[in-house]
Amino acid sequence: MKLFFNKKALAVLVLVLFPGFAALADIPAAFVDIGYGARPMGMGGAYTGLSDDVNAVFWNPAGLTLLRESQLTVMYTRQMGLIPYGLGAYTTRLGYHYVAVGFISSGNDALRETTLIGSWAGVFKLPALGKTGIGVNLRYRNSSFGNNEDGGENRIQGSASGYGMDFGLMWQITPRTRAGVFARDVVNSINYDNETLGTSYSEGVPAGLIFGMSQKITMQSTVVLDWEKALYEDVSDKIHLGAEVTFFKVIMCRGGIWQNMNAEVNRNYSFGMGLNMLAGKVGIQFDFAYLINDLAHTPRVSLSLTH
Repeated sequence: MKLFFNKKALAVLVLVLFPGFAALADIPAAFVDIGYGARPMGMGGAYTGLSDDVNAVFWNPAGLTLLRESQLTVMYTRQMGLIPYGLGAYTTRLGYHYVAVGFISSGNDALRETTLIGSWAGVFKLPALGKTGIGVNLRYRNSSFGNNEDGGENRIQGSASGYGMDFGLMWQITPRTRAGVFARDVVNSINYDNETLGTSYSEGVPAGLIFGMSQKITMQSTVVLDWEKALYEDVSDKIHLGAEVTFFKVIMCRGGIWQNMNAEVNRNYSFGMGLNMLAGKVGIQFDFAYLINDLAHTPRVSLSLTH
């Protein structure tokens, strides 16, 4: 007897049976980072060394020190065409301090995950580096599962909550060259309560370490390179390369590529566009990205406001 699976069915099967592989294959798992913001993902997820807008909340909080105006962004996607994700972030400057708040929400009644983020950044003069942006994220995570009535009487129900902390650095090497470091979830813990079985346990979210660099080729074009260092034996290093070109200060065209640095290369591509407009004193930017993956392609749409 032959069994036939389409790509979406295969993605769900991998997610359910192999959650450890899920994070490696860019398939959503517990609080996995799928890459947020249509602009960053239009450049293949190469953004740590750029992070010059409100998306810095998710990519490198030290990049908030590059902003001179308040910004708001919202994004929506269905990862792999399956799981809905929504996010929002707002950042502003308070004297010499840069602060931001953000949220990420995903899933449905079967499994819903929510992350709240509070960010702070400031500029300090460090030895050998000079003026350097330093940023910190504090994360609160909450999850609920098994609340879908169609799951049957034997479905597992419960909830989870926990915290995380990120650190970021950003410095201007030359007027056109910038470098950044993002250490994600260097401290974190999540406590799960299984109400059906009356048990609980704690575990952490995998930490991440990313080094990035951006180079402004001309005033209208930028190239960004990110190196995602593997911190665990079952995960390989990953490299991201992206570019953005602006036409007439209104239209942005983007493209990117990322892949695992091992013998079995898992290569992905993306492209994106942006439209920047001005309504009075408010800047309005629409961004679109399309991620090309072996399992399923995923579009992302963002709206950002600047004042």
